Amino acid sequence: MFKLICGLGNCDIENVKALVKLYAKAGAHIFDVSPYALKALNDAITEEGLNPRDFKFCISLPVEGDAHGKKAKILPKKCKKCAKCVKICPQGAIKDFCVDENKCIGCSACKKVCKHGAVKLFDKTGYFNEFKSLLKTNLKLDCVELHASCGPKKAIYKAAKDICKKFKGDFSLCISRKYFSTEDCAEIVENVRKIAAENSNFYIQADGNSMNFANTEMASTLECAAFALALKEYGIKESQIILSGGTNEYTKTLCDNLFLAPCAIAYGSYARKIVKNLSQKEALIAAKNFVKHSEGGSSRG
Repeated sequence: MFKLICGLGNCDIENVKALVKLYAKAGAHIFDVSPYALKALNDAITEEGLNPRDFKFCISLPVEGDAHGKKAKILPKKCKKCAKCVKICPQGAIKDFCVDENKCIGCSACKKVCKHGAVKLFDKTGYFNEFKSLLKTNLKLDCVELHASCGPKKAIYKAAKDICKKFKGDFSLCISRKYFSTEDCAEIVENVRKIAAENSNFYIQADGNSMNFANTEMASTLECAAFALALKEYGIKESQIILSGGTNEYTKTLCDNLFLAPCAIAYGSYARKIVKNLSQKEALIAAKNFVKHSEGGSSRG
């Protein structure tokens, strides 16, 4: 299955709606958005005359400190107005040397390119409060994903309990080996699995080279596939694993070569990059070809 990640931090409603409409028509079936963009996701599908029941709607929430929940801020006193941050921002979130929080996804590209220390990343708060507010609406919501690639284990378990206490649909845990060992990841997965025992389905999103600015090389996608294989060694079923982080055109081929069959491959920056600055017709063709490639049968015997 093809999962489109619009970005946990992406609260640019028009951008989210455009991406959802494009990839829904291209054949994608799973959409992951910020809790602030769930209404936009619902609206985009209905505005296209499509049946929401044919799709799975997911929102993501971050554990404190997770990169996906961060936002960038430019410090005026340190900024030299060299404009390197403006040029490198994949979301076009920087204008007049100020960051538009609705567009910023916390990728840190601006911080890495700034040689003057003028960019600061901070944790955006309010995601969980927005999640709780959504539960009082009639908006379609099938899955909640917790991004837990860092932080104390106790904080991860507390966040999982808070979510599962209020929501009994599908639950997904996004975790990586950037800050945790494989053994620690397996331990966290098992403990969260127990917490989510009453939820409809439980998934693990094996996050590889997250926030890598849509790298187009084979090396970009190696970690998520290797991580998935490592999780299998700990008894986690492929049908529960979603690949993400560094995914690109090589991911499906790599999975075929490794005889790896995850339940879904999630594409974020790369999916957005290949349709950027294209005409509507060209973008739809590119999106359709990419979804078809990602969901095609194994090339192995």
